Amino acid sequence: MADPYLTDIGWSGTRLRLLGAFTPGDRAPEILLSEREGPSRLTVPATSLPTSPSTAEDAPPDAPEQGEGRVGFEALVDVADLNGDGPLPGGVWDVSLTTGSDAAPIGPDHEPGLDTSPRRRFLADSTTVIAYFGVRGTLAIDVGGRPHTAGSTAADSLAWNDHDDELVVTGHFPFHDVTMPVSATLTLRRRDSDRVYEVIAALAAGDDGLAYTAAVPLTRAFVDDPLPRGTWEVFLMLTYSGIHRELRVLAPEQPIELQVWRRLRHTPVTTTRAPEPLAITVGRH
Repeated sequence: MADPYLTDIGWSGTRLRLLGAFTPGDRAPEILLSEREGPSRLTVPATSLPTSPSTAEDAPPDAPEQGEGRVGFEALVDVADLNGDGPLPGGVWDVSLTTGSDAAPIGPDHEPGLDTSPRRRFLADSTTVIAYFGVRGTLAIDVGGRPHTAGSTAADSLAWNDHDDELVVTGHFPFHDVTMPVSATLTLRRRDSDRVYEVIAALAAGDDGLAYTAAVPLTRAFVDDPLPRGTWEVFLMLTYSGIHRELRVLAPEQPIELQVWRRLRHTPVTTTRAPEPLAITVGRH
């Protein structure tokens, strides 16, 4: 196992420089880029640094100190021209270190105090490239900044706001870098069409991440129409540092069943129950 330990990361033009230490394997170290939503695997050579930098004249000044059995490595990932084959294709690429048949993700084990905030670059064609650390601390490269799925999160509760005739959805998700600007939108997609209905979600820092609250209008709204009839599947879209990640919202234990007054008649509103994905149905379907 490569067992990578990251000591430094930064952009030099369009090249992402990675510096760290690893446990040697059967082959020379390589950076493995794995397409998260596809089958592609790409490699970039990494350079092994001298085992004892303090006694090696050719060791770089910022070469990492080695632990027992580890040696240093340095890698340059040029996202504008990867290995001379052109730019890194659009999508999300998980970054690992490999020394043979095994590969280990880079990021979870890193130097204390290492800046793990997202690092953004723009290519010549204005394509956005972001190197970032995910929820589990693993390093990834996002090329293009398009929305991508990122798993699911269970809603904590559903409540009816009788004063404003709104269905209030609350929940939380792990996001511990609360100093990073982040916004959230509750996105509802009607099951039998391509129609989308969006509501801004308010965020607040909590002990275990960020809590969100979103109010879905069901009888009236000052800016937009209330949620139309149909069955609406619920997602949470997060946006931070140019990254867009979508979480499927799962239903809470207690569903909602009520009647709302719309267009001079009572209209049923129901929701799904855990462990199903959250869906809101307006009217009889």
